[in-house]
Amino acid sequence: MSASKLAIYRRKKGLTQEQLSELSGVTTRTIQRIEKGAVVPHVQTLKMLADCLDIETELLMDAAEGNTETKPKAKTTSIVPLFHLLALLGLGFPILNIVLPFILWILKKDENPEFDKQGKQVLNFHLTLTILFFPAIVLMVLYFPVGFPLVVITYVFMVVMTLINLFRSIKLASVNYPFAYPFFKI
Repeated sequence: MSASKLAIYRRKKGLTQEQLSELSGVTTRTIQRIEKGAVVPHVQTLKMLADCLDIETELLMDAAEGNTETKPKAKTTSIVPLFHLLALLGLGFPILNIVLPFILWILKKDENPEFDKQGKQVLNFHLTLTILFFPAIVLMVLYFPVGFPLVVITYVFMVVMTLINLFRSIKLASVNYPFAYPFFKI
């Protein structure tokens, strides 16, 4: 193979390896190694690169076909939705929506940059809304007609956004949690 598909699509977009690195968050060295065929990239890495190039991930995945390492790589990305699922399960008990994803993040953040990123996104969102949730409970006790709707809206918003992002992570789409204060820098 004279040039990798990544190199072809990168050049079509008019980007250097360094520019693609800045846009995608994937290191320049990793992009170089993928283009040379020296490594089989993680599916999530290909997804991040494809998003920046405005192409479908499958177009870049063809280069990795036939390699026996693709199955274990795909298996490691199956952990990503677990961050969102644990947060969702934790919503039934106070603070577990933060504690469960935090434990998984601590255990897995060094294995893959995507685990670190997803864990931080989940934690930032749930920390922010949990901090907002407690004053809403106090307001509910003090003035029920205003506090109760705030508690319900906050809780439903947490559940809905977590569900949406759970399904987005399963489909390898980009995850977005609005109104999340960046306690953990991404």
